[in-house]
Amino acid sequence: MPFITLMTNMKAASFPADAMPRLIRVLAPLMNKPQEAYNWVLDTDKIMSKGSDNASKPYVWLKIEAIGTFEDPENIKVMTPKLFDFFANELNIEEEAILMNFYPLSATHIGKNGKTVA
Repeated sequence: MPFITLMTNMKAASFPADAMPRLIRVLAPLMNKPQEAYNWVLDTDKIMSKGSDNASKPYVWLKIEAIGTFEDPENIKVMTPKLFDFFANELNIEEEAILMNFYPLSATHIGKNGKTVA
């Protein structure tokens, strides 16, 4: 049950309507998770900056949280360049504008259907 949050100071119109589903189609095989398990938020038009005074420059901050994916650092090392490629080739966003964070989750820290996942 991965959680994907993409925050950006870019306008919503800068992204195709299917940007997040396309991202999930790239992530699912990399994370070995079914597409239906993903939860995502695209949060555009944010006041944010990469650096102290760069709010006028494009900035994309991608946060990925998941159970059982990020415990092995090699998974992140394989995934990262493929995600940068997706942003460059599919969404025309330069590498310098992107920051990614990967967070491991414990199944006991997620509530669903009235109980924790584990």
